[in-house]
Amino acid sequence: MNKKYLYYTGLLLLLISLSFLCTTIVEQGFTSVVMKFGKPVRVLKSPGIYLKLPYPINTVKKIDARLILLSPKPSEFLTADKKNLVVDNAICYKISDPVLYLKTVRGIKGLEIRLTDLLSSHTGLILGVKDLSDIVNTDIKKIKFKEMNGHLTKLIQKDSAGFGVSIEKVLIKSIMLPYENTVAVYNRMRAERDRIAKKYIAEGEETALKIRAEADKISRTGIAKANKQATIIMGKADAEAMKIYGKAFKKNLNFYNFIRSLDVYKKIFGKKTVIILDEKSPILKTLLSEIKDEKK
Repeated sequence: MNKKYLYYTGLLLLLISLSFLCTTIVEQGFTSVVMKFGKPVRVLKSPGIYLKLPYPINTVKKIDARLILLSPKPSEFLTADKKNLVVDNAICYKISDPVLYLKTVRGIKGLEIRLTDLLSSHTGLILGVKDLSDIVNTDIKKIKFKEMNGHLTKLIQKDSAGFGVSIEKVLIKSIMLPYENTVAVYNRMRAERDRIAKKYIAEGEETALKIRAEADKISRTGIAKANKQATIIMGKADAEAMKIYGKAFKKNLNFYNFIRSLDVYKKIFGKKTVIILDEKSPILKTLLSEIKDEKK
């Protein structure tokens, strides 16, 4: 009984091994090429399971049949007016003839190398007859991107016809200035912004000076008017005070003379001044006359 189970188990394992060796699966979006001793003999495009002879008689090459985007590293090119540009472009393609593809380029790496060389050479030729204004311009109507992409697509389609691929689209993704030119442009932009800033600062300072001058003028005019008014008021007050003094002193001239003399003496003599007077001195007479008046 155990030998029977071992027999069936061995037979099952043999069938499983043969199924792996004698079948191949084609996935959606891929194409398989059956090779007999290294030469293609059959192309399997529809998804499913297919029979084949076991290795090493038959081998299978699986090829991506979907749309592929090849985007090489940006390269530097020269325009007709001698301007350096760094161009980043791409190729959209798919493998249409797997057998021819394997015979000519032998794989994806070989195909990408050939397409990159074609893209670089044709991009250089197209940009070499175009001015910078045809590529970078503020007027959209003067930019010839569509024309350049169409021309580039036709050239690469023609030259890649023997690779077994179908070129769907070749396009220029972006155009940049070289690093040195970019730094120079940034420096010019910075200098231009500095110039504009200095202009605005100068205009602001000029306006500020005008405002300050006008304010100073208004201030001086106001102060002058105020001083004039104050002088007039003080003059009238002094005149009114002199009138009052005159009326008061007219009532007693001797007292007025005496007061004026005392004011003069205050200005002449200090607190520690020692005076030696003659008996005929007007000052002594004035002081003595006042004392006599008090006695009376």
